[in-house]
Amino acid sequence: MADITSATSANAGLSFMGQYSGITTDVVDQLIEAESGGKILLQNKVTTYNKQKAAWSSVSSTLSNLQTKLQTLQNNDSYYTKTTKSSAEDYATISGSANSKSGGEFALEIEQLAKQTKLTGSQLTSVKSNKTALDLTGKLTFAYSGTVTDDSPATVDIEISAGDSLVDIADKINKQSSTVGVSATVIDRRLVLTNNAAGQHSSTLDQSANGDTLAALGLTGDAALGQAAKFTLDGIEMERDSNTVTDGIEGATLTLKKVTDAANSVSLSLVNDSSTTVKAVQDFVDQYNSTMSIIKGYLDVGDPTSSSSDSTTTNTQGDLVGDSTLQRLQSSLRSLVTQSDKTNTNSTLGAYQLGLSVDKDGVLSLDSAKLQEQLDESPEKVHDFFYVQVDEFDDTQDKGYTTQLNSLLNTFITDTDDHKSVINNTTTSLDKMVKSLNDQIDDFTERLAAKREQYITQFTALDTMMMNAQSQLDYMQSQLGTNSSSNN
Repeated sequence: MADITSATSANAGLSFMGQYSGITTDVVDQLIEAESGGKILLQNKVTTYNKQKAAWSSVSSTLSNLQTKLQTLQNNDSYYTKTTKSSAEDYATISGSANSKSGGEFALEIEQLAKQTKLTGSQLTSVKSNKTALDLTGKLTFAYSGTVTDDSPATVDIEISAGDSLVDIADKINKQSSTVGVSATVIDRRLVLTNNAAGQHSSTLDQSANGDTLAALGLTGDAALGQAAKFTLDGIEMERDSNTVTDGIEGATLTLKKVTDAANSVSLSLVNDSSTTVKAVQDFVDQYNSTMSIIKGYLDVGDPTSSSSDSTTTNTQGDLVGDSTLQRLQSSLRSLVTQSDKTNTNSTLGAYQLGLSVDKDGVLSLDSAKLQEQLDESPEKVHDFFYVQVDEFDDTQDKGYTTQLNSLLNTFITDTDDHKSVINNTTTSLDKMVKSLNDQIDDFTERLAAKREQYITQFTALDTMMMNAQSQLDYMQSQLGTNSSSNN
């Protein structure tokens, strides 16, 4: 009789397990699968929590987009961006910043343009070119024209050495241009000094100092004095020391280019571009509806009346169905979107007056005609409805329609050193639960692996016993057969 030994490991016993008992590895796998119900439940929970985390990430993203649209409505550019027009752009143009609330139609007549004072030296015939060394030493003294401080000097000296050419001297002056108040150029072996500021200002060059140096450079003549710009704006005569006039119309810049004919004037227009405001409000409305649609999808309860066996219907629920936090956000957004800020005493307008309304399905819409009517009457009032800063008790406070909504969104998506957002706290909690579940799954997996090893060891031992019993039976039968034959 062959000597049969039991397997020393599960794998060693796989070669004959089940040959006698009929319990194969497939049967063991079925037993393990039957005991894996708890693990599957844990895995399903992990899947659910991960879906919820992804859903909250999507909600955070759409709330961030909505906040961006609110911030656009808090920007002056959305209300005071200007459109400009000039009847003769080669004579004059007008521009305006969004910080300006002024505008209108203006008639402009230009009598003369501003010019800068210039001092032109005589031609130095003794040098071959602008870059020839002058063999001149000395200095040019200018009155100080820079920013005045307690330590400001009265004059500034430009030192000239023997190797300097006209170009070198001009470079030295230009390096000190902000303090000497002039710029220098070289034209046909002449040094030309031009005052930085236009208008009838004398040259800052001190004619009484360093006479020899001035004579050598031909700078002893009189300067050609500049002049102020003279113009008439809507019948008001004005003079300015620049052709770029920033203080004629509040918040606007006039650029004077050519003297107009005596009988003609330039018509200038500076008005608010209301289409920018309408677009900003419409973009907000569209993003709000997109946000609410996403939230509604995640809270969707599906169709409770549908049957799981009915292939023609589905009962797909949102990943955050029944979530009280998301329901609170949805309710708060619905409540605030048509409410005015009651603490905003700077605004007398309401959301409905600006064309904002919500239908029975909760969809926000904009009546652009109503909004345009309010913009035509007063863009300032529209601006102050959406956003305004007011001083209260020596403190600047943000007020307005966008401030209310922005405050709500900050609660959900903005983290600070002292406060974590609702979504941050929620996703952190989900991460902790997923980690705990994965730890439990790992423990469950280890227990199932150990259980499988136990089953294989037990059933391998059973097969070994049955195999030994069969061998003993065969041996006894063979012995009985031998005895029977010898008796005969």
